Amino acid sequence: MTAIEKAIADIVAVHVAQAEKRIMERLSATSDRDLTFTEACKHLNMSSYTLRKLCLAKRVPHRTVGAEGSKNPRYVFSSISLDRWKKEQEMMNYRRESSNE
Repeated sequence: MTAIEKAIADIVAVHVAQAEKRIMERLSATSDRDLTFTEACKHLNMSSYTLRKLCLAKRVPHRTVGAEGSKNPRYVFSSISLDRWKKEQEMMNYRRESSNE
């Protein structure tokens, strides 16, 4: 492979990677949908008790719909935000603490 062919291949690889990234962003944006509380429980494979406690502690991404200070708020979740949160939680389980090394 000549130097020119290698340079062309490198340029093409960069452009292909950029196009692939744009395509993946568009696909994930179109697959995002709002989930009800029950759907979020199923999506996370979690009990309603646990999910409600996480919402009250503001440890899981969600939006609250309803009157301010309501005793029975309605929670709405983004499927992409929940997937991202779930991956972050999984990664936290595998992080090494510097004190253990």
